[in-house]
Amino acid sequence: MRTIAIINQKGGCGKTTTAINLAATLARQGKRTLLVDMDPQSHCAAGLGIPEGRIEMDIGDAMLAVGQRPIDPPRLLWRAVRNLDLAPSRMRLAGLEASRGGLAELQDKDKRLSAVLQGFRTQYDIACIDCPPSIGLLTYNALAAADMVLIPVETSFFSLKGATRQVNTVKTIARRLGRPLPVWLLATIHDESSAVAIDLLDELHRQFSTRVIPTVIRRDVKLREAASFGQTVVDYAPGSAGAEDYARLGAWVADHLQADTLGALGEVDTAHVPDTLPSEIAPPTGETAIPEPVGAAGDAPGALGLGLLRLGE
Repeated sequence: MRTIAIINQKGGCGKTTTAINLAATLARQGKRTLLVDMDPQSHCAAGLGIPEGRIEMDIGDAMLAVGQRPIDPPRLLWRAVRNLDLAPSRMRLAGLEASRGGLAELQDKDKRLSAVLQGFRTQYDIACIDCPPSIGLLTYNALAAADMVLIPVETSFFSLKGATRQVNTVKTIARRLGRPLPVWLLATIHDESSAVAIDLLDELHRQFSTRVIPTVIRRDVKLREAASFGQTVVDYAPGSAGAEDYARLGAWVADHLQADTLGALGEVDTAHVPDTLPSEIAPPTGETAIPEPVGAAGDAPGALGLGLLRLGE
């Protein structure tokens, strides 16, 4: 099983949209795909029509249980569409990495997700991890389990400014993990009619050269509509620009996750990327800010009655 961590500390960049729709596209290609939601806001569940109130076990529970007691897959995993299962999160996941939250006290606190995924290695071909919008134990766990890191970058001024920081954040954590992590940037929410957006996309290519994925995710209202109805864009609007773009992204990712090519990807080209951060990232200690709730996952329109199949039901 190959694993992709999708990360960006900046909100509104299409991180969760990319996690959901990339996973769905890979599933449509016949890949047995697991979507892991490490974001306490539980937006993956909302975007796939899963009401948070029905979730009995989340990925945090599995991380605490692994190695201590058996994990019950039918309680943890939800079948979203054919070949795509979700390991959901809940708001309580935010407290897991805090002091006395349960995770920080464990000796292997940054490898717990890897241990959970190891138990599913024969059941899935690819795992996509939606990371939280902060750097803490949850993100460390996601990166420790990853074979590839994908950073969605909106083609806007502030997102472009933050792209270098995101790359350096991953590089710093990779050094602490003691292994290289192939990093790729994905242009998202791109407005083809905007001269500014076009210039910013060109600048993204100038700064990061060959580490920018050739596929661009265009701005498409169908992506928001699909999420509001608890569906992937390939199911909600298969002929839309968003569905076409994520299909191309899925094909590219599948090709670059082949075992014989992954090791050749190397690290990000640092020719134009500063190697220092404004402040050094400290190793995970469990003292981490807890994001404010942004709404219950089950409140998404259309989240009920979509024929979702719970594994084991």
